[in-house]
Amino acid sequence: MAESPQGRTPNTNGRVFIHDLSIRLDRGTAIPVEHLDPEEVLGEPSICLGGSLGGKLPQGAALILAHTPFRRGTKTIELSPPEKGRFFGNVLLRNGTNHFCLELKTPDGGLIDSRSFAVNYKSSFREWNETIFIAFFLALVIRSLVLQAFWIPTGSMEPTLLGEDKNPMTGVAKRSGDRILVNRFAYAADLSLDGRLPIHKRICFSLPKRGDIIVFRFPDPDKTAPQKDFIKRAIGLPGDSIQVIAGKTYVNGVRLDEPYIAQEPNVDYETVVPDDSLFVMGDNRNNSADSRIWGPMPLENLKGQAIFAYMPLKRIHPIRSHPHDLLAKE
Repeated sequence: MAESPQGRTPNTNGRVFIHDLSIRLDRGTAIPVEHLDPEEVLGEPSICLGGSLGGKLPQGAALILAHTPFRRGTKTIELSPPEKGRFFGNVLLRNGTNHFCLELKTPDGGLIDSRSFAVNYKSSFREWNETIFIAFFLALVIRSLVLQAFWIPTGSMEPTLLGEDKNPMTGVAKRSGDRILVNRFAYAADLSLDGRLPIHKRICFSLPKRGDIIVFRFPDPDKTAPQKDFIKRAIGLPGDSIQVIAGKTYVNGVRLDEPYIAQEPNVDYETVVPDDSLFVMGDNRNNSADSRIWGPMPLENLKGQAIFAYMPLKRIHPIRSHPHDLLAKE
């Protein structure tokens, strides 16, 4: 807040009539207009404008205050006639920058003297609204671009991640599923914030590694079905040859060392991963609906990498990948 460079317009003979112009907040100390901080934002909804008039004024001179709130029309206020050279007036502020121009005029409208200044004001209601909006927006961005919480409902990733366990007779949960954090920024950035913004651009950084535990949108052929998120382990990359023979998994003819699985798969399987997809399997190989059943997982459905289990408290732990960069021959 500061007086503008054109803040004073002298009268015709060069003599200044308006002086000691100041504002006061509530019952605080008066602040001279020339000492106002241009970066300060007031939290009070009104100011008391005061000042003095010097010299001999024409009979019927008027003191007019023009108030122009931010992006609003100008409002003109005629202040009460000064008593013993002093004048005061209370002015309500609007959110944003409030421009003021105080003019001393003759009865026929001639300008004797003028002062101009501006103050910034933001109501506590608007402050709270902006804070809540910013917090909501940041939470949305973090959830969509950086970290997102997921819940493990089934046992398809056991023993690595535990799903919910219910009593089949009563339906009462004997164990809650693990709750995990997923790094949404591990492989790609979804600038549409999960479709919330009309932006369809997806920036890919890298492919998952064999052995990464990933979260993805289930590739349901029914496009009208509600979206479901799955969690599996990446086994094959685009172009890989996958074989499951006699309980062993082979990638490009090389057997994987898989200490993380619950048991060896009991059904043989063979495929080649398409160039735009991954081949994924659950660690609970004989109790997992994965790429062996519904096919390859399109890369465009990839959401992120599981990195940390935070609930229940006794199972807090980082979720580590099991890299298969160096594959040992059978």
